[in-house]
Amino acid sequence: MNVPPEEGAWLEAGDGTRHPIRGSCSLGRTVANTIVLESPKVSRRHALIHLQNIGELWLIDFGSSNGTFLNKRRIQHPIRLSDGDQITIGDQVFTLRQPVAVSEEYKTDVVQRTLREIGNIPCWLLVADIRGFTPLSRHMQSEDLDVLLGAWIFTSKEIIENQHGIINKYLGDGFLAYWPDAATSPEEIVAVISALKELQRKEWPEFRFVVHFGAVAIGGVASMGEESLMGGEVNLIFRLEKLASSLGESCCLSEAAKIKLGELVPVRSLGEFELKGFEGKCAFFAL
Repeated sequence: MNVPPEEGAWLEAGDGTRHPIRGSCSLGRTVANTIVLESPKVSRRHALIHLQNIGELWLIDFGSSNGTFLNKRRIQHPIRLSDGDQITIGDQVFTLRQPVAVSEEYKTDVVQRTLREIGNIPCWLLVADIRGFTPLSRHMQSEDLDVLLGAWIFTSKEIIENQHGIINKYLGDGFLAYWPDAATSPEEIVAVISALKELQRKEWPEFRFVVHFGAVAIGGVASMGEESLMGGEVNLIFRLEKLASSLGESCCLSEAAKIKLGELVPVRSLGEFELKGFEGKCAFFAL
């Protein structure tokens, strides 16, 4: 039997102070942050350490003017952390400590046990992704790209959380968010769609997003305060995001989401498509 990483993880300051990490740990000047850093070189909401993918810790900068540095290099996008990494924010240096590594075997056990023991929970799912991130990174100066991408992530996060959503996973150039159906109204999802579509019209990096509705299992490393989404519906929305990309569409709905929203949003049929790993054809809609 695999033993879970009970010691969890923490940030260790230069004076030896330990800041435990459970779920998400925000860093910045305001008192709303998990770790408050009183320095003019630190932004109000500067950075985030986020737990995802069963025990993985990721570092995200929120478009801070002075940047966030990992092992003395400024980060351009969400990046995975390892035990012993040095994180510099303003003039403060922290060392990440995660002494018990989460093995692939343990991850597999968590997934299998979660899918077996926990009933599937109906949820709204949303995946957003920067369009053409690789060519964008070639044509922009590093610091400009850092600020642009970080500000987009922060603004998107506020839109999600203003309608009681949760960002479950940050990707290199995007994120996965969810809303449990029992605590969510269709109107809240419409508000998110409207806000993100408005964001698409502004001078931000071009991005696409896809909305789906389906039942998922929620598990993870309980001792670290993690919630990971698992199951076929999670795989499906990522397939749909790739489909939206291939079709050149910026905002799409799955058939299940379209039915759930009813007449609340106008849609345009894109047709039916076969998706790898899924039986039958999936109807897909643009907004």
